[in-house]
Amino acid sequence: MRTMYDAVTAAHIPATAAMVAGYIDRIKLAPWTDADWARFPNAVKVQIVKKATTNAGHVLDVEPGDATPAQAPGWVRMRRAAGADPTIYCNTATWPAVRSAFRSAGVAEPHYWIARFDGDPAIPAGAVAKQYRANVAPGYDISSVADHWPGVDTDPKPKASKEGFDMLAPAADDDYISIPCNGMGSLFVASHFGRKVTAIEVWAIGDTPTDSAGSRVTSVGSGFVFDPDRPGPIRLPANTRTVNLRYQADHPFTAWCS
Repeated sequence: MRTMYDAVTAAHIPATAAMVAGYIDRIKLAPWTDADWARFPNAVKVQIVKKATTNAGHVLDVEPGDATPAQAPGWVRMRRAAGADPTIYCNTATWPAVRSAFRSAGVAEPHYWIARFDGDPAIPAGAVAKQYRANVAPGYDISSVADHWPGVDTDPKPKASKEGFDMLAPAADDDYISIPCNGMGSLFVASHFGRKVTAIEVWAIGDTPTDSAGSRVTSVGSGFVFDPDRPGPIRLPANTRTVNLRYQADHPFTAWCS
C-alpha cells in the first residue's frame, strides 16, 4: 500500500512525496500549472478533473460543486473511448448513488477512489484508493493507494518464472491470446472490479506427439466467465505447454498459469 498527497495548492505538498494528485481543469479554482507538477519529478502523478466534459485525466471528482453521480457514466464512457482506464472519486455517502448511476446507464463500473475521513488507511473492498485524512497543515489531503492502480500505474510487463508468464491481453470482442504454461495445471484470469472476461473457448496445447497421427490439442471447455471474485482456476490437462484462450473483454486483463 502507498501514500498519496493531493491539494489545491501544490506547494503545500511535501516535495519528497512519492505519489501526488492534482487538478488539471477549472471550475472556480485554478488547476495545477506545469511548474506545480514539476515539483515532483519522481512521483507517480494522478490527474483529477472536476468537469464531466473534460476528456482528460485519470479521475473524475464527483462531489458538490464538481461532477454529479449522473454525469459519471458518460465521462467514463468518453475516457474509455479515448483509451483510458478511468477512476471515479467520491465519498462513502455518495458511492451507492454513483454505482446506481452506472447500473442504470448500462456502463461497466470504473475504479473507485473513496473518501472517508476517519483516520483509517484501510482501503474498502471495491476501491483502489481511500482518502482518509483531510486538511492536514499546511493544506493537503492524504490517501492510501493500492500497490497497482490500473489506468494510473504502468501495466506490469510479463514476468518470467517457473510458472511461465503473466500475459496482458487487450480488450476485444473476439480475440485470442496464447499463455505459456510450462506444464502447470491451472489457468487464472484477473479481471477489473465490476467487469468480467468471458472465455469463448479454451484449448490446451501439449508436447508434439511422437506419433504423427496423434493430437497435442485438447479442448478444455467454453463459456467460462472470470470476474474479480472468481479468477479461476480452470484445470488443465497434464503437461500443458500453452493455453490458447479465445475471449471477450471490455478491458485489458492479465492471464497466467500456475
